[in-house]
Amino acid sequence: MKQLLFSCKAIGVMLLMAVFISSCQKMASNLPNPKATENKSITRLVSQAPNLSFLEAAVIKAGLAGTLDAPGTFTIFAPTDDAFKAAGFTTVDDVKNADAEVLKQILLYHALGSEVTSSAVQGLNAAPVTTLAGKDFYVTGKNGNVWVNNAKVIFKDVDASNGVIHVIDHVLMPPTQNLVQLAQSNPDLSILVAAVMQAGAVSLLESDGPFTVFAPTNIAFQNALAALGYSALVDVPNDKLLNILAYHLIGARVFSYNLSDGLMPETVQ
Repeated sequence: MKQLLFSCKAIGVMLLMAVFISSCQKMASNLPNPKATENKSITRLVSQAPNLSFLEAAVIKAGLAGTLDAPGTFTIFAPTDDAFKAAGFTTVDDVKNADAEVLKQILLYHALGSEVTSSAVQGLNAAPVTTLAGKDFYVTGKNGNVWVNNAKVIFKDVDASNGVIHVIDHVLMPPTQNLVQLAQSNPDLSILVAAVMQAGAVSLLESDGPFTVFAPTNIAFQNALAALGYSALVDVPNDKLLNILAYHLIGARVFSYNLSDGLMPETVQ
């Protein structure tokens, strides 16, 4: 009986290992192989990666396939198919039917004109890097990991004949709104917007910055007003309100992944 139980357990372990190995192999097959790729162009590598079919369609529609097939020193941050779907492209046909110039500007925002490996950005903390779109994105490198804006590099340093590819989990979009406009677009931040206007801080938050805002929701503001003994926002003296807002503001660009336990960033207040 003991031998039988041992045999059953052994078979169970072997089956679990087989499933684990199969899953890993399946995951790996959906990503470019970083080895033996140096003789293939970025265009060719993208076309051969099963999980980059949306990107391939975008490159072709935007008229960039020839550029990324030619000699060069490019760095491409390549969104996966799932990243494109999360950005609103339900199918490859959605990409093919999109405006070519819009796609081109989006793709150029994922591209650099020089080769940048993951090791070259370690130690950076939301450092601005100018893309081929002429707009900055923000790179962080920590413990071997790399983030660009809100995207994480999930497969890095794929060497191509004309550059390097880093696969990312989000489509990067250049910002089109300042902090005030972003807050105004969120109904749950309407009291914060009113507070900023009342305190005369609109022009500050519309300036170049950089800033990071820890934005209290309407409920958070209502609870704070009650705790401070005010029945309405207009009852708060402007100097006190400005002091409160300044305590929620950092004079630097800080993404959530830049935060860590014990970190005490200095606020504007």
